[in-house]
Parts: sequence; C-alpha cells; structure tokens
Amino acid sequence: MSPGRWTRKIAVLLALMALAAVAAGPARAAYQATVDVNVSAFSFDCLTINDAYPGKMRAAAVAGFTNLGFATTSYTGAVFTRAHVLARTKADWGYYVHSHGDHYYYSPDGKRYAGFKEDAGLCTGARTVYSKEIAAVRAGRQSNLVIMSTCHLGETNTTMPEAFAIPKVRAAAGSWAGPNFYLGYLGEAWDSDEFAFETRFWSALGPGLGVGQAFDVAKLGSFNVGFAANWYGSYAWTGRAGPLPSGCTRCL
Repeated sequence: MSPGRWTRKIAVLLALMALAAVAAGPARAAYQATVDVNVSAFSFDCLTINDAYPGKMRAAAVAGFTNLGFATTSYTGAVFTRAHVLARTKADWGYYVHSHGDHYYYSPDGKRYAGFKEDAGLCTGARTVYSKEIAAVRAGRQSNLVIMSTCHLGETNTTMPEAFAIPKVRAAAGSWAGPNFYLGYLGEAWDSDEFAFETRFWSALGPGLGVGQAFDVAKLGSFNVGFAANWYGSYAWTGRAGPLPSGCTRCL
C-alpha cells in the first residue's frame, strides 16, 4: 500500500479512536500508560534527513492506549529522560517507547541488558534506560501492554519483558499467560516499517480484536527486507487497562 494511503488511513483511525474515547467516558485514572518518543535523535539535525514518523507513531500510540481505557500521557524531547522513565514506570500499566534500542553494556555488573536511549534533547550522548533498572523500580508490578518500538528488543535474548513482569512465553489462543502482551522488533527496524506495523496493529485492536489477532493483522502487507516483529504474553488478551476482575482467571 502506498505511503499516501497509509497517511489517510491513520488520520481516519485517529479520528475514530478519539470519538471512541469520548463515547466511552473518562479513562480510569488508576490505570496509567506512558508514551515516550525520542524525536531529537531522529531529527534532521541529527540524521540529516527528514523523519516524520516518530511524531505519527506517538499520536497513534496515545490514541491506541486511550481507546483501551488507559489514562495516557506522552513525553518527548528534553522531558523524556532516563530519570523520568524510572520515576514514572512505577505506576505504568501500559508503556510505549520509540527510540534507539539494543542490548547495552551495563558497567556495574559487566553484563548486557536490553535497553533504549532517552531523548533529553540530544543527538549523541543520551543515557541508556536498562531493563535491569526498570525491573528494580517496578519490583514485579503487573503490566498489561508494552510496546518497544525500537531495534532489537523483540529478539529472543531480550530482558525487557520480564522488567515489566510479562512472562517470556507465547501463550497461543487456547492457552493463557495472564492479562499482558509485549511487542518488539528483531534486528534493525526502519521507522517506516514500524509505523506501518503499528498503525495496522492499533487499527485492528481498536475495533475489538485481541492483541494476538491484531499482531497477525499488522504483519500483513509489505515491509523492507529483514523486518520482523515478535510478541510474548497472551495471544487472547484484549489489551484493555487494568487487572482481571476479582475471581476471574482469564476473562477476556
């Protein structure tokens, strides 16, 4: 599908999501979601090319989480810092980040952990937010929906799902791993591919498909050679905000 048609599609999608959010009433404030988007490292000054995708993915993620009932706030630029992430993540039920991601060396113990770069208004020299640090401050707190819109953090050796208390298992439609879902990409991922994948994902999820079904829909279509996505958690989860109702082990 041509870029122009996808641009028109996301505009319609965002409008519909906004209407759905209004119709559903105010978000449940207890169920916080954060959307962090690095724009500085993807700016013309840093890349010497125009990359408008981070802003579009930010808008889609905010609309998507809001539509699922999360009380969603987005941060970008100088306010998206490592300190901000570690302070806010204690209360997150949903989390989305678009930035540079990899398995970075962590000097205190000499090991590598999944991580992503803060924005902080920097082209270079931005600090890394490590999965180990997120796990420490969350201390096992449950998550519903986590999306790592970065390179590498969907690979099998990623340590990021556990940081958000999402088991690194793929519970198919007939099984269950809790009310959670983690999405990430393998290898180096282009912003254009991430944008196409995520708009398809939110578009499918918004009308009521489960996260696993929405993932399958998002894979349809054409991408650059080498693009691949991965998930962990429960295929049948709705993606909605909050824990399961009391007494329910797998309410969908």
